[in-house]
Amino acid sequence: MSAFTLSSDCHALLSELQLQRAASTRYLQDTLYAQRSPGQALTDRLNQLQQQGLIRLRTEQQWSLTAEGTLTLILAVRSGACPMPDWTRVPTVTGQEMAQGVVRELCLGEAGQIPAYYQSADLLSLLDQPDAHRLLPGSSPAWQQLLLEHFALQTLLDAEPEARWPLASVTAACSPSLASRLEALASEWDWLCGPLAGEVTTHWPALQQLAEQSDEQPLAERLLGALGQAPAAHEPWPRMFSALLWLGWLQQADPVLASEQRKKWQRSLGNHFPLLSDLLGQWAGDRHGQAIGLFDTLQLPLEELHWGYLWLDLCALARHGEQSPQVAILHKWDLSHVLEAEPRHRLMAFCQDLLRLLLGEGAERPPLQQLRAAPALDATSDAEDEDKTPASASWLNWLQGLGRSSGVRKAQERLVWLLHAEGPELECKIQKQSTKGEWTAGRRVDPALLSTQYAALLDEADWALVRTLPRGMSKLPRDAWAPLASHPRLFNAKGQKLQLAISAPLLQIVATEQGMSAVLSPAAAARGAHIVPLAQDLWQLILTPQALLDRLPALESIPLLPADGLAELQRTLDAIPELPWHSQVVGLGGNAELTPWPGVPSVQLDWQDGQLVVQLVTREGELPPLPLGKGEAIVRQGVRDYHYWQRDLAAEKAEAQLLRNQLPIGLPGNEWKLDGEQALTLVNALPELVDAGVVVHWHQDSARLKSLDEAALSLRIERRQDWFQVEGALALDEHQILDLRLILRQLTPGQRTVQLDEKTSLMLSDKLVERLTMLGAMLDTEQRINNKLAYPLARLLSAVTTAGDDAWHSLQQEWQQEVECAPELLTALRDYQKEGVRWMATLAHHGFGACLADDMGLGKTLQALMVLRMRQHLGPALVVVPKSVVTNWQEEVTRFAPELEVVVFENPAERETLIQEAKAGQIILVNYGMLGSLAQSLKSRRWASMVLDEAQQIKNAGTQRAKLLFQLEGDFRLALSGTPIENHLGELWSLFTFINPGLLGSLGEFKRRFGKAVKDPQHMALLRAVISPFILRRLKQQVLTELPDKTEIIHHISLSPEERQLYEATRREVVQQVQSADGRALMHVLSGLTRLRRLCCSPELVMPEWSQTSSKLDEAMALLDEAIDGGHRVLVFSQFVDLLSLLRARIEQRQWDYCYLDGGCSAKSRQESILRFRHDPVPLFLISLKAGGTGLNLTQADTVLHLDPWWNPAVEDQASDRAHRMGQTQPVTVYRLVCEQTVEEKIVALHDEKRALADGLLSGQSEVRGLDVESLRALLMS
Repeated sequence: MSAFTLSSDCHALLSELQLQRAASTRYLQDTLYAQRSPGQALTDRLNQLQQQGLIRLRTEQQWSLTAEGTLTLILAVRSGACPMPDWTRVPTVTGQEMAQGVVRELCLGEAGQIPAYYQSADLLSLLDQPDAHRLLPGSSPAWQQLLLEHFALQTLLDAEPEARWPLASVTAACSPSLASRLEALASEWDWLCGPLAGEVTTHWPALQQLAEQSDEQPLAERLLGALGQAPAAHEPWPRMFSALLWLGWLQQADPVLASEQRKKWQRSLGNHFPLLSDLLGQWAGDRHGQAIGLFDTLQLPLEELHWGYLWLDLCALARHGEQSPQVAILHKWDLSHVLEAEPRHRLMAFCQDLLRLLLGEGAERPPLQQLRAAPALDATSDAEDEDKTPASASWLNWLQGLGRSSGVRKAQERLVWLLHAEGPELECKIQKQSTKGEWTAGRRVDPALLSTQYAALLDEADWALVRTLPRGMSKLPRDAWAPLASHPRLFNAKGQKLQLAISAPLLQIVATEQGMSAVLSPAAAARGAHIVPLAQDLWQLILTPQALLDRLPALESIPLLPADGLAELQRTLDAIPELPWHSQVVGLGGNAELTPWPGVPSVQLDWQDGQLVVQLVTREGELPPLPLGKGEAIVRQGVRDYHYWQRDLAAEKAEAQLLRNQLPIGLPGNEWKLDGEQALTLVNALPELVDAGVVVHWHQDSARLKSLDEAALSLRIERRQDWFQVEGALALDEHQILDLRLILRQLTPGQRTVQLDEKTSLMLSDKLVERLTMLGAMLDTEQRINNKLAYPLARLLSAVTTAGDDAWHSLQQEWQQEVECAPELLTALRDYQKEGVRWMATLAHHGFGACLADDMGLGKTLQALMVLRMRQHLGPALVVVPKSVVTNWQEEVTRFAPELEVVVFENPAERETLIQEAKAGQIILVNYGMLGSLAQSLKSRRWASMVLDEAQQIKNAGTQRAKLLFQLEGDFRLALSGTPIENHLGELWSLFTFINPGLLGSLGEFKRRFGKAVKDPQHMALLRAVISPFILRRLKQQVLTELPDKTEIIHHISLSPEERQLYEATRREVVQQVQSADGRALMHVLSGLTRLRRLCCSPELVMPEWSQTSSKLDEAMALLDEAIDGGHRVLVFSQFVDLLSLLRARIEQRQWDYCYLDGGCSAKSRQESILRFRHDPVPLFLISLKAGGTGLNLTQADTVLHLDPWWNPAVEDQASDRAHRMGQTQPVTVYRLVCEQTVEEKIVALHDEKRALADGLLSGQSEVRGLDVESLRALLMS
């Protein structure tokens, strides 16, 4: 578009996008509209520029210039309509300065120089624009020469016939110093593309001399000699199409020598001729050698052929050799319109002669005529003489010796055609035969490529079909149906062999008020072709005769005709060959018979892919059933010609409604896909439906279904030493009982059907599937279960008929007893907390451990205290907690269990004594950091109860802390954790190794049995069944309906240009370090990611000398200012203590009151800060995530601000729930500050996956994988 039609705002946008290469909408707002409200202005400008093709939206919010936009900017700068972009803003450290070189120099106009280095692709895309010739006026001579040579070569590649040089009109503005160059360019075009007459008057006399030589000098040497004879007035090597013309001949003569010359010439071009350099580079890569689409190109009219490109394709095709399949294809096409045409110019003559040589004919014109004759061997020469001839002197070496025979037909491959009824659509695939003789599903190929890349696979049947297919196949042409119907390898979409029967539609002449009308049956035949499946392997193709298609518009409305008019119409219709037609009009007699449809309404069932497909159909004999009340009213009587049935669709719809009312589905429509309980309900109802007179039949390819529910399962369990033997049976009916082993062997996770025999499958109810699946997970191959798993098995079998010996019955009776809790213990508890206490007490009574995994803020500490009160008479309790919540536990005990004595180690010398002398009613309270020094003392005695608060502290089973806790002896083990699993299933194994040792086996056994649970929801369900009796989790939204809402907001922050430049430079540096790292890749990745995360927070954390501001801290202060003004109290979390220090300095400048807590604070200081925030109106509490993210109750705050995202979202959620917990009366708002287009955004994206793992284990499904080195490395990529 014109540079003068844009506003100054649009020019400013183009200039800014040129400088930034890509920019977000938000960045453009901040940069261009900082001093005024943008409103809709920016959006309107962006939409306008996008519609005009000047910019494009690269990602969701990233804009960049198109090549047309860049050209518009250059022209606008030159014309003065747009100021020169401020190139000093281009960041040099990222290498963008070099990328801007071409545009910058072109903007300078006559002062512009060609950069020493630039990306040729950028310039080529710019020069491919239709208006690119407008760059010639006003450019420097150096640029003008480059542009002229580019446009001149482009005209030669297109080689369109013109009366004169196409560039003559645009060269008037060129510098006078280029006059001789202009003359040379025009002469070469005239020599190649001008009329084929007269003498050679260009700087190519060497070509004529070469054509006239008849010596035996090798062809390669003659070509090189001719190149050296170019007149000195011109450059040693012509930098135009001649380079490609000569290189094609030379390469076929001697490929090694040609390769050396190509490299030499390409190097000599430098960066002053990007198009030729690009073509030479493609030549080396053999891009033209594939000759893709060449044969379709040769079918084009001569005026549409681009002879320059055709020359390149023909030269490359010649490299394959005369005997190659690629060249052999030429013989299968009629190319007479190309070969017999009178050449319009010399380039066309070159192409025609080379095409003749490829076809095995002789060239008609020089120089190819002489080139073939001069070095060729006599046809009668024997093989011995031929061997003595230099290879480079043989013309056959051009066609044969250097070619690569590709696509050689292999016996184990075949071409098949798949026909889809919809459309209809034709698909082509190549199949391979396995060693067992079976054919693969095949890979799809484009039919347009069959005649080129896959010609070797085509047989006569394929060629007969391919010749009828157009280049761009939107629909199958009429000529394709006959060869397709007779093709031996025609299949349907499912890969089943297909027979295609072709017939014509039925034409009906019906009376109307105005006269008559012609109606086609089926109506879709009016498109020309329509497919009606009669069976899986037999389709009917309704192909409307062309003679009828031509007359259809006139037959749609026929006036009343006299007798002679009816007779004429009769003759017209009878004259259409193979057309069945029927008439309701008196005076017209058709040749087709029409009788009423005798079909029976029925219900068809088809079990396929785990779903029961139910259809209401009407059936007649062996014909395929038809949808009841739907479809075509006219039905052909099988394969009988001229015999049809007429359906009463209105009556069928009434019959369909009667059937719907009888089926236990309750859904509208005529077809349903049922699964689960819906399918089971229908299968159970089938006997009653048949008794009621409903016709039910199964699809011919479908298995019959029988149903089984939980009542059919019976078990017998007997004790065997330290395990139990489980035997079972499923009663199918009175006469057939199935062994449990047979069912378990076939049942896989997620499956609810089991194949009984070849034609019968069993459909199991949801409850039965659940029971059997869990049984399969707990039993070994011999159907035995160890004592550890007996408790979850007993819970599982509560509703199953189970027989057993005395040992099993005794255990069951014991486990069914629920422990009674003294009412006074539960008075202060909520209902869900009472339920939790009873659950823990019951497990403790039966000798099992427990994990209370309630959501954060639901009172896990309180519930644990109630259980410790109930068990205080049995002995002392050991409670291990994080250091940050020691005080909180002391307060909770004082408040809710004053009769218990809390023992805290104040004097290190007394620790061992206090542990040894601990007695009933005492709680030994230690933090995790003290475990190492107390290891021997803690292991020296047995504990009545052991409690781990924030039990995720032992998620790594390999740590010394976890190993010590596993070794402690205790009667009841309790783990408290709002996030029992954060990253992977190994954490769960560690937790259960503490509470119920041996339940999940060794770590290796656990991984073998449940390792797929992370990716497979069904394996996750199995794991939940095993652990669910011992883990209890309630969410706030389930039990605390009165808790205020929590709103979570991700607050995006744009880095300043200086910060962005530093971030990108650092990221590239980190990527280079990681790529060069060997065995310590993980360390380098994590170190680099930490640098980038700290840089997002504030560059000062990475570069202490940084003197500019921090965008994140600026935004944080703005949010805090707004919150304090609104009367809110804020918890501010960060894992970087030095970031909190920077924020503290700013807060102190504003003279805001605040509290502070990090890992370096003493216990006394921590307690003072917590109490001060609780009881004084302090607006801010700055807390390091590790030191204060768990165990604190800070419901006085109603706003939470996370300065930086942490890897584990559970840690952030725990920190947020210091405010959003019981006791909170105000809605809580959680802000997460995230810098755009940085590693922080990618970390936040991982949060959803992390949360899904915990939710999937405890209450749902999961598809989360762990982060390996490659996953972390991906975070570094831009």
